[in-house]
Amino acid sequence: MKKGDQKGVFTDKKSAEQFNRLACTVFAPVNTAVAHQIVQECGVNRGTAVDIGGGPGHLAIELARITDLTIISLDISACIRQVAAENIRAAGLSDRITAVTGDAAQMPLPDASVDLAVSKGSVFFWPEPAAAFREIRRVLRPGGVAWIGGGFGSSVILQGVGEQMDRFDPTWIDGVRERLGDRTAERFREELKKAGIEEYTLLHDPWQLWIRFQGGKG
Repeated sequence: MKKGDQKGVFTDKKSAEQFNRLACTVFAPVNTAVAHQIVQECGVNRGTAVDIGGGPGHLAIELARITDLTIISLDISACIRQVAAENIRAAGLSDRITAVTGDAAQMPLPDASVDLAVSKGSVFFWPEPAAAFREIRRVLRPGGVAWIGGGFGSSVILQGVGEQMDRFDPTWIDGVRERLGDRTAERFREELKKAGIEEYTLLHDPWQLWIRFQGGKG
């Protein structure tokens, strides 16, 4: 897939649509499982949420279906934002989800404006994670929760996705292992320290790597 100067950014609609096809077929069970995991782990069912690096919008759609959240699906790529807007309309959720273009490290959102900040799979491509973590802390309301990282919901889902992805790209699973590995976990700890975030939880298994932290006290 074609990418821009920032790794992981879709620069043309064709590559965005190709990714969308995978997201709504091969990766569909992942978005459903992760949405339920977010609700269970974070306990936020209403208010405002932002999905950072939301891509074609499928995680935001799944979250909207099981909560009363109003959701901003934010992505740095205007091409993938257009695809997300189409998916949101098709799901009948345009009144609950808005697709916008924006950078994780400079979100077009006011201070203390969201109750939940999530990001699945995007953080591994952020050029300055510490800056993005500080920005997430900025937009979170006091007591709001961030759930940032990547995962598949379970080892069974990862195995199923891996078997399907092997037909497209036999090296795909190697990239997953690297992104969810110990080195990445240690890098996240370093970036959180740079961001001044001392209180956080790191959830790490072979099929997932998530960071959870809360907004300030106001």
